[in-house]
Amino acid sequence: MAVVNARRLYKSCIDEASIEADGVEPIFALVDTEFGGWPILQGPSWDNSTFDLLNLLLNLRKYSNSLFYRVGTSTDEKNSTNYDIEIGQGDLGLREREYYIQETNITVAYRRFMRDLTTALANNPSWIDNDVNDIFEFEKTISKFHWNSAEQRARDNETVRTTIADLALTFNTTSFDFTDYLRRAYLLGNVTLLDSDIVFVHELEYLLNVSAIVIQTSPRILQNYMIWRFIMNRVSNMPQQYRIFRDRFERVLRGTSAESPRTILCGAYVNSNMGFAVSKLYLKRYFDANARNQSFDMINNIQAAFIGMLNQTTWMDAESMTKAIEKAKAIDRKIGYPDYLSSDNNTKLDKDYAEVWIGVVIGHEITHGFDDVGRQFDKDGNRLPWWSDETIQNFINRKTCIVEQYSNFTATQVDMKANGNQTQGEDIADNGGLREAFFAYQGWAKENPNLDKRLPGLQKYTSEQMFFINYAHTWCTKMTNAYAVSRILTDEHSLGQFRVIGPTSNFDEFDRAFGCTPGQGNSRKDKCIVW
Repeated sequence: MAVVNARRLYKSCIDEASIEADGVEPIFALVDTEFGGWPILQGPSWDNSTFDLLNLLLNLRKYSNSLFYRVGTSTDEKNSTNYDIEIGQGDLGLREREYYIQETNITVAYRRFMRDLTTALANNPSWIDNDVNDIFEFEKTISKFHWNSAEQRARDNETVRTTIADLALTFNTTSFDFTDYLRRAYLLGNVTLLDSDIVFVHELEYLLNVSAIVIQTSPRILQNYMIWRFIMNRVSNMPQQYRIFRDRFERVLRGTSAESPRTILCGAYVNSNMGFAVSKLYLKRYFDANARNQSFDMINNIQAAFIGMLNQTTWMDAESMTKAIEKAKAIDRKIGYPDYLSSDNNTKLDKDYAEVWIGVVIGHEITHGFDDVGRQFDKDGNRLPWWSDETIQNFINRKTCIVEQYSNFTATQVDMKANGNQTQGEDIADNGGLREAFFAYQGWAKENPNLDKRLPGLQKYTSEQMFFINYAHTWCTKMTNAYAVSRILTDEHSLGQFRVIGPTSNFDEFDRAFGCTPGQGNSRKDKCIVW
């Protein structure tokens, strides 16, 4: 059934004739009947007497909106055999706080997007400018308390662990009832929360401040803003005359030149929402089962290389190193897809849409288990202290070297500095992953001397030089200025060029392969090495 539903979803998504014929009536019928209407379209006739913030939040949650608050279920970080409830900050229309700090062409385009869309939808747009300004100023106000990804990483230790029964004690300074909100949110999925259920509260400062702002804001502004965020994410399902407004905004935000073909958009949409079903179809048509078996061999080699690197580490005490090696050996291998996807048994496929699956684990991903966040979890996935204080300080010193190195990189295309604090986890993984993969490759080449052939036209390069050239080629990127700015502000991954020059500049084997002396060309004299 999952595969059938994926096909139906894709077919309905690409059916532009039906989208044009249906117009916006289905969406706004939902807005009027379930959400209480959109004041910006109704003007002074909108009745705020029936406004109920909690009911509106819960109704919007049915459609995957994380307005104000993010709620979900995750593995209990103190006991990985159990699950917990998590609540934290929601998302913003422009994603990151930095976009709201000052007026830019992006904020101008964002407000224009609101104004153009609502003007096209409204019968009498005389009040729209005031409502649009109120919506934006409200979002700008709550954005001041939004934690960016670097702050979330740095302040992770501020997370509060409590229970449903005691949750009100955590939020005793706000009148918003988070306990009732969580209970009713889970009831939407037919799950009854118990008083003893564990709750992890993230970004508490944000939750307290934004809750106070929301409670004090007028029903009209709240209703306008909340419906705007719902509509904003559904413009792609509207007729072309409305999609042009989003396309215009995207051109400014990301530098895109035109709307992507509908087939591409719908393919990405279905894959995002029903990835397992799409994967099953792909596997059936294209996948070579032998490639998966080879991937297992590759991971074994890379895992062995990482353990070898751990054994050579000089900054860990013996006990911490022993536990690190135990953790590296305990990594579970989940390659590409669950075994049942290659069979014709769809029962498991339908069931597993409620579960989480880890993707391919290889050098970069192995190192994530030992980056600034991963190193806090033991081999069983529990957040417990398992390093000595001295080893922790040595790790901090080494990862600070990475942070400072990457923070000094400049994207000359837009004349912006990288944010090493924001990208440190991925940068540590990139550096460790390159080293692991190279040492694993060396081991493979030694055991298979007749399989490592020179490529036609590239015979002047040694096999090891080709390893690094191929690595660099992986990150060849061309992007618009707008997209580069967006990546620097919001992405936990460094830009492609930094993912090349960073790890290679820190690697002695790169110097040896190309005959560089430390400090020459891309070779860094004082190398930053964590793993």
